Amino acid sequence: MNQDIEKLIVQDKKKGLSDKDIGGKYGVTLKAIERIVTREFGVNISNAANHLPSSPKKIIKTITPKGFAVEETTVWSFKSRGSWATHNGNYRGNWSPYIPRNVILRYSKERDLVVDYFCGAGTTGVECKLLNRNFIGIDINSAAIELAAENIDLKVSETAADTKTTLRVGDARDLNGIDDATVDLVCAHPPYADIIRYTHDNEGDLSGYGVAKFLDEIGKVARESYRILKHNAHCAILIGDMRKNKNVVPLGFQTIERYLASGFVLKELVIKRQHNCKTTGFWYSNSVKYNFLLLAHEYLAIFEKRKKGVRGGKEVAVSAPVSFNTYQGWQLTGEINTLESTTVWIFNEKDWQRDATLNLTKRYSSGGYVFFGKDAQDKPKTDLTGTDLIITLSADNMDELVSFAKKTLSTGGILAIVCEDVRRGDGLVVPTALNIEQRLRGNSTLEIKEVIVVSIENGKRSTDHGSLDITHKYILIYRKAI
Repeated sequence: MNQDIEKLIVQDKKKGLSDKDIGGKYGVTLKAIERIVTREFGVNISNAANHLPSSPKKIIKTITPKGFAVEETTVWSFKSRGSWATHNGNYRGNWSPYIPRNVILRYSKERDLVVDYFCGAGTTGVECKLLNRNFIGIDINSAAIELAAENIDLKVSETAADTKTTLRVGDARDLNGIDDATVDLVCAHPPYADIIRYTHDNEGDLSGYGVAKFLDEIGKVARESYRILKHNAHCAILIGDMRKNKNVVPLGFQTIERYLASGFVLKELVIKRQHNCKTTGFWYSNSVKYNFLLLAHEYLAIFEKRKKGVRGGKEVAVSAPVSFNTYQGWQLTGEINTLESTTVWIFNEKDWQRDATLNLTKRYSSGGYVFFGKDAQDKPKTDLTGTDLIITLSADNMDELVSFAKKTLSTGGILAIVCEDVRRGDGLVVPTALNIEQRLRGNSTLEIKEVIVVSIENGKRSTDHGSLDITHKYILIYRKAI
């Protein structure tokens, strides 16, 4: 890119122009603008005008969120990002403060030690200060640590004086200076491989790695997390998926696997969905035209470090028993005017099966679909070659399912596997969708296209207040390769 244009872009960013306006003005991509901004300012920020030395500090109107209540289900959605205290969305990719606030309140107590090794602009640290927790914030980017120090420098209650905040430049893969089993909670939001670049030329920055390298390195982060945590303590990680060549890359599931492989068990698997994630106009039209769903969810995995020798209850199969293991209610009745266009489908308890069926058949079938499973009313026959959609509620026999899909589906046809996470008797979670995706990963015939989350609203709530109510299902969409 011409250096003169780069200088003009920096000047416009300092004036507060949006990336969209700059992109239109100079004919450059968002990625190109991000590279220029990160190189110029040291951090990837959306509004450079607020990052200048002469910029006034944010006026703090309140230090607590209005009407806040701790989340009780596995689907979290917030009406706004959250702007109490010094929180703001200027640092690209930082998480909503509602997330660390929920995690800190549920999995730690006052004066506990919380660590965030992808500290960024200090969102977790601000919440720790507001909630009277000790905090260690680490980031590989020195400019981010400076920004975090500024954000955490706020006066709150007298009790906060009893806690300590430590910020330093460091690498999440090597948490030197933190002794074994001394941390009460890890609360972190890693980069999603190379979707957003957080530094310009730092070779150790995980946001500069492709998926394979990122997963190798996040495994090292997971092992360090396990080392520093006390027994029975928790590690909360927010991670999302990517898209490549119109197919989803299940980075979320693969990252969770790395943490489980390091020794953790899975306490909760929360879906963080975008609030009001319905799409209209341009994005809706393109979702239908090119047959893809807009990514609208992330995974908040809560891991637990159990005492040595305690591994939890009996292991379960890849496909745990589901609460909807009958095909009654899944038959096609009624009509829909518009299709769901994101990866989060929000339905009510009464009609979710019908609405999911209508969306699947209207989006993926021209009429040649079939239900597969032992409880299906129409038993699969051998003369169904050319079927364009298979819907199954059972993955008990994966070999039989895959074999049937290979023989029956037309080229480009869709296999839709409906499943749900299951709570074990010991309180841990069986990540059924993750297990299925792992089992089918690398299959030469079936390639994963979408991971859909079905959020069930207005349903019955559990009386078990020790764990979150599981209020979501999954639909894994596989496409028969051409």
